[in-house]
Amino acid sequence: MIKYVKSSGGLVPAPSEDTAEVFLAILGADELRESKADFPHREEFLRTMRSIRYCKAEVFRDCIFGTLRIPQRSESYSPRLAFGYYMTENNLLIAEETGDLKKWAEKETDAVGSADSPDRLLLYVLEQATEDDILYLSHFENELEEMEESLSRRIPKDFFAVLTKRRKKISEFGAYYEQLIGIAELMQTGISDAFVQSGEMWEHFARRVELLLNHTHLLNEYLMQLRELYQSEQGARQNRTMEILTVVTTIFLPLTLLTGWYGMNFVNMPELTWKYGYIAVIAAAAVMVIAEIIYFKKKKLL
Repeated sequence: MIKYVKSSGGLVPAPSEDTAEVFLAILGADELRESKADFPHREEFLRTMRSIRYCKAEVFRDCIFGTLRIPQRSESYSPRLAFGYYMTENNLLIAEETGDLKKWAEKETDAVGSADSPDRLLLYVLEQATEDDILYLSHFENELEEMEESLSRRIPKDFFAVLTKRRKKISEFGAYYEQLIGIAELMQTGISDAFVQSGEMWEHFARRVELLLNHTHLLNEYLMQLRELYQSEQGARQNRTMEILTVVTTIFLPLTLLTGWYGMNFVNMPELTWKYGYIAVIAAAAVMVIAEIIYFKKKKLL
């Protein structure tokens, strides 16, 4: 566990003796469960920490607590950052699984120290979590444009699988932003000023996240257009294949009729005993095939 107290110079590590009011405490989820500290709604908070599936906030008379789950931005980053927070009028407690927030707090002591209230400190954490999201979404859009260009050349074998994976990812971010907006709106309304002293900042944060949410909606529409384009390309290729098969079948249909006709071997068929009958049939078949090929080329079917 790491604890910070406020001083004139910002946040500083709490002294070993517990004489000062702790402003920020970051501890592991196991440390929280093993801790004997008693605070209001402890059991409810522990129950919330058992499975962090989404972002939420729960408001009580003497505290606000909830969870935050930040989606993965790349496959190389694992695991997802997820933590619980417990906020009172005077301090903020954060419980996490990975230890990433402890490292972050150690690097951002000066910036975090500028927060003058626990809700402003929590808001700063959320702002940092979404700071580079516009760049991520822009990179995501560039990937979709490259996928669209690849369709004009050839259809990759794994195109639909990659498209489905991208759709799930953008849906995950869309749900994440909706949950953040819900938290920000909750912080703006219906809560005592003792808990939330940065209402205008929360409103600004909600507007910024709403822009990110709108961007995900546009990307989702783009994904749907790509899926429709993929399906139309697949249909066009299948139609082209069927067209070629139909032309080939049509070319050889007269030959099938010819072989079937002369395969009957009736006695009075003059060609059966004619010296040049075999060559004449070959020539007739060649003429028919050439004539049909010329016809189909003029019709642009070949």
